[in-house]
Amino acid sequence: MNAPEVVRRYATTLLEAAAETDAEAQVQADVEGLQATLQSSAELSSCLQNRLIQPQVHRALLASLFAGKVQSLTLNFLLLLAERRRAGLLHEVLAACTELFDARRGILNAEVRSVVELSEEQRERFRQGLEAYTGKQVRLRTRIDQSIRGGAIARVGDTVFDGSLVRHLQYLREQLAGALTTHR
Repeated sequence: MNAPEVVRRYATTLLEAAAETDAEAQVQADVEGLQATLQSSAELSSCLQNRLIQPQVHRALLASLFAGKVQSLTLNFLLLLAERRRAGLLHEVLAACTELFDARRGILNAEVRSVVELSEEQRERFRQGLEAYTGKQVRLRTRIDQSIRGGAIARVGDTVFDGSLVRHLQYLREQLAGALTTHR
């Protein structure tokens, strides 16, 4: 069983349990808070990903950190991950939960990579363009990627819009190569 399948199963399990107990809003808030905590604490992330640490230590750590601060369903889910030696997947499971919550509300997550930080106006144009293309509400994340050299690459689900300088140069190279072979 590969990690993405495991991640998806755990995320789906948490969402289904939240729906059954009418705790979706609280669990979603917990998921967002946990994601922020993991992003801000490299030590916690590193500890949870350390496979040499025994599951009961991960369990005790999670219980001490989050008992009384998250919904009991969320806490039980965290403890289950620890017991099953899956605490190292917490970051991925939380990201999958966010995507599933968004999908239920009709929100798509999109990522735009560019060589420089995009202005607010540029982000808004990307978001509007992707919403027009998909017909759904889009939550846009941006990331700087020096490897594309210029332009931008947008990804929504499995669809990629590659407007990078590298891709344009590759396209021109292919066109020139094709023109040279037809003129011989």
